[in-house]
Amino acid sequence: MLLRSAATTHVGMRRQVNEDCYAIVPDLGLYLVADGMGGHRAGQVASQLASEAAIRAVETLQGTSVSLAERLRHAVGCANREIFAASLAKPELAGMGTTFVGLLFGGERLALAHVGDSRAYLVRKGRLRGLTDDHSIVAELLRRHEISEADARAHPHRHVLTRALGVRPRIEPDLAEMTPQPGDVLVLCTDGLTTHVGDAEIGERIMAGGDLETIATGLVDSANRAGGVDNTTVLLVRYEKET
Repeated sequence: MLLRSAATTHVGMRRQVNEDCYAIVPDLGLYLVADGMGGHRAGQVASQLASEAAIRAVETLQGTSVSLAERLRHAVGCANREIFAASLAKPELAGMGTTFVGLLFGGERLALAHVGDSRAYLVRKGRLRGLTDDHSIVAELLRRHEISEADARAHPHRHVLTRALGVRPRIEPDLAEMTPQPGDVLVLCTDGLTTHVGDAEIGERIMAGGDLETIATGLVDSANRAGGVDNTTVLLVRYEKET
């Protein structure tokens, strides 16, 4: 398995602090994106803690027989406990939390873990497919067909999450495993991208081909040109057959 990756993050056009965080750890096969929330830079702390704790947790299971998905479940649990403990220990961090979306590659398989409204997509053979369902009030209303897509875009609670790391003592991530195919591109991103850039444009830019770093930067630039109301992070991983 040969993996190529690139990522870029930007504070956006209206924020003063970038509370997004990403990690690329090729030696572990781990790729993740987190979008923090909380005042007084607490969101920045939460996303950084999530990244660091997840990396340590996956490291402890290297070389074991634990499945890829269970390794990610363990990583999410460790990250959640660390953020929750920090929020209790320091008043200025009270109530902080973060989204989490991560990929773990191993052998000929990959696992995905997801909490919140950061997203994962798969681009395969000219088609983009969403791999995650947002954990948000608006997403729940959409799934129940109680509001339309147009209503969702303007909904006053569109950024209110129903699940996030660090908010409660325990968290259950959505988990999945799959077998990647040569040419697959996996996309991890925060809602700073998907608020402004539709799935069609995301797919078109990736399917046009080219350097992953250029594609990631172009997607972030598109979000900023469309308003850039939030921090935006894009991480791309391309699976290639070894020669």
